[in-house]
Amino acid sequence: MNYINKTILITGGTGYIGSALVDKFNSIDCNLIISKGDVSKKTTWNDIITDKIDFIFHLAARELSFDKDVERDLNVNAVSILHMLQTCVEKNYNPRIIFSSSTNIFGNAECDVVNEDIKANPPAEWSAHKLLAENYLRMYSSRFGLNTVILRLPNVYGPISNKDTMSRMVINKVIQYGIENKKIKLYKNKDCYRDYIFVDDVVDAFLKVGMGNDEIFDGRFFVVGSDKLVTISDVWNIIADSIGDVSISIDNEIELGLIEKRSFVGDYKRLRETTNWKPEINLEKGIEITIEDLK
Repeated sequence: MNYINKTILITGGTGYIGSALVDKFNSIDCNLIISKGDVSKKTTWNDIITDKIDFIFHLAARELSFDKDVERDLNVNAVSILHMLQTCVEKNYNPRIIFSSSTNIFGNAECDVVNEDIKANPPAEWSAHKLLAENYLRMYSSRFGLNTVILRLPNVYGPISNKDTMSRMVINKVIQYGIENKKIKLYKNKDCYRDYIFVDDVVDAFLKVGMGNDEIFDGRFFVVGSDKLVTISDVWNIIADSIGDVSISIDNEIELGLIEKRSFVGDYKRLRETTNWKPEINLEKGIEITIEDLK
C-alpha cells in the first residue's frame, strides 16, 4: 500500500506539524483535502467525511492553553474525536485514522525512559483531554472496528515553509530569541530530561504509521522519541554554542507547573520494530539547520 491516488484528509493543516505534513503530501500524487472547519462541531465532520477518504490525519488541536478556557480545550482536543468517530460509524465509512497525541500524557513518570507500557498520568487538563481522545479512539476501534492508531509526540522543532507557526515550538522560539538577543534563559527544570525530534522525522513517522500493517489500527499508541537522555540545560548549551556568543542565565525565582517539571525521554523501539521508523536528524544537526533557517 502507498499514498499514490489515495484521498487524504488532514485537519490542522495550517498548524506547525500539519503544514509540514501538507508539504510532504503535495509532493505525492494523491488527492489532498485540508479541512479548515471547526473540528469541535459535528456538522464539520458530517461535511468533510465521505466514502472517498482513505486516510484521516487528525492534527487539529488547541495548544497548551494558558487562557484557562478549559471547555474550549476539551471540545477541540477530545470532543472533536468523538464527533469524527461517530460520523464514521453513522456513515459506515472506515478510513485509516492517525491521531496526533502527546508524551505529556505520561506526566511525572517515575522512570527516565518511557514506552507504551508506562501508565498515563496527565499533569494538567490539556493532557487529560488528549488521553480522553485516545480512549475514544481505542473504544471505537474495539466496539465498531474503526481503523485508528495514535502517535504520542515529544517536543518537535525545526524549520517549515509556514513561518508563522514556527515560533509556537519551544526550541524554535529559544533559537530565535538567542539569535536576536544573544542570550537565553534556563529555569528550575534545567536538569529535567526532554525529547526533541526534528519535524521532518515526525512527518516521516506519520507517513510510516499510516502505511503500517492492518493489525496496528486497533487504537494502540506508539511513542515517538529519541531514547537519548539529554537535559534542558544540555540542549540550551548546544543552542548557545551553535549560534555563538550567546550567554545563558538561570532564573530560579519563577515557579513552574507540574507539566514543566516532567523528566523523561521516549523509547521508540516498538515504533521502529513495527514501521522501521527511527529519527534521522540528531539534535546537534537539527539545531544547526534551524539556526541557519532563522538567521
